[in-house]
Amino acid sequence: MSKCLSEERQRDSGFRSPDSGCRIPAAKRPYTLAAARIIAFICLALLIPLFTPSPSPADVFVYDAVAVSGEDVRLKAETRGTVFIRGGELVEFFVDDVSLGKNLSGGDGAAYRFYRTSRPGLKDVRAVSRNSIGRGTLLVVKPGSGVVAVDVEGTLLQGGFMNPGRPGSLQAIEGVSKRHPLIYLQTGDTNVKAVRSWLAENEYTAAPLLPWDGGAVFNDLAKKGLKIRAVIGGPGVIESAFKHKSQAFSFEPVKGAARLKNWKELEEKLK
Repeated sequence: MSKCLSEERQRDSGFRSPDSGCRIPAAKRPYTLAAARIIAFICLALLIPLFTPSPSPADVFVYDAVAVSGEDVRLKAETRGTVFIRGGELVEFFVDDVSLGKNLSGGDGAAYRFYRTSRPGLKDVRAVSRNSIGRGTLLVVKPGSGVVAVDVEGTLLQGGFMNPGRPGSLQAIEGVSKRHPLIYLQTGDTNVKAVRSWLAENEYTAAPLLPWDGGAVFNDLAKKGLKIRAVIGGPGVIESAFKHKSQAFSFEPVKGAARLKNWKELEEKLK
């Protein structure tokens, strides 16, 4: 047996002297084309889950609303993933635990269901998608009712959302809500969900929380035939309600508004 042949066999067995001086042909690759395709397929299968949205339950958010007794009000819920809106989710609506049926959320994540209102009062609206539940509030009022609107960030907050509300505000809001339909207004940069959580954590009276939207909320209520009985808020909110001829109250100096010293004063003025 030649020296080089011996070296070739040593190479195939994994051993070879580096000083032999023999030119030995490169070993044939052990992988065939079919094997390479199988490996590529396995790698792709492992990578796909990293870039595919998880099938975890969608978060559900229910928007609050105000309606007149006897009105067909459109309820709205939104399905959201961990980061992005999730459309195509089946959502079942409930009002006071009575099912209204199911609808698919659209590409924007929004799902709608109409509800015919009856007796005035607060209604618990619930939306269920997969294993997630969202809740909101529907306020049903008599035609022509006068609504009291409270600017949360402009009048209830004191030093940010990490702190409780202004002294006396909890009791005053509860007293006002017993005599007049009440709504809260979200006016700042903090989203509706965060403001709603703060109200609940501080045990404020349950009532719809509506986006102020530069005063558009007052126009929407007026279109339903409702009056703006009073507005308690900051300068921008007060000014946006002027044309509705409502009583105006503020803890800041605002033209056309009564300046409040404390919340107990407001409760006395709205008796």
